[in-house]
Amino acid sequence: MTKRALILLAQGFEEIEAITPLDVFRRGGIDAISASITPDKTVPSARNIKIIADKFIDEIMEEKFDLIYLPGGLDGTENLSKDARVIELLKKQLEEKRIVAAICAAPTILDKHGLSKNKKLTCYPSCKDWIKKSIVIDENIVYDDYIYTSQGPGTAFEFSLFLLGVLIGEDKKEEISKAMLFKR
Repeated sequence: MTKRALILLAQGFEEIEAITPLDVFRRGGIDAISASITPDKTVPSARNIKIIADKFIDEIMEEKFDLIYLPGGLDGTENLSKDARVIELLKKQLEEKRIVAAICAAPTILDKHGLSKNKKLTCYPSCKDWIKKSIVIDENIVYDDYIYTSQGPGTAFEFSLFLLGVLIGEDKKEEISKAMLFKR
């Protein structure tokens, strides 16, 4: 059965952190889609690069995903955090023991809404002080139960490949890493 991943896009998202996993997941054979939380499928990023989402969030509320991915970007993170539909999706995802991944400022969403209480996570260094209910670890990638987090644009490629390995196995991760010339 094909694995499914959802990347949520809000105005002000960080480009590298949203597009990299979408690309890596699709190369790996994951059914990865992007969904806009805005009233328009064309979503402006933090640097006003406009990306056309595959769907609107309202179209996918009843769908199941093996992974829901939250890109960072300060404005994008704030917009995701304020959207009740996003929080509903995240709560349901974690209740059903499925993965939530967040990068950069986005792990603060999980903390703010009590979804990562007493769990280990990482985030962009300047966001550490915003984390109140979780345990911040200063590493590129941190996971605790079904919550996977990473630090920022510079770790997005490594994080995307790591998540690919989690979803479909190390062999496929290595195959895609090699094809994309990723070296550690």
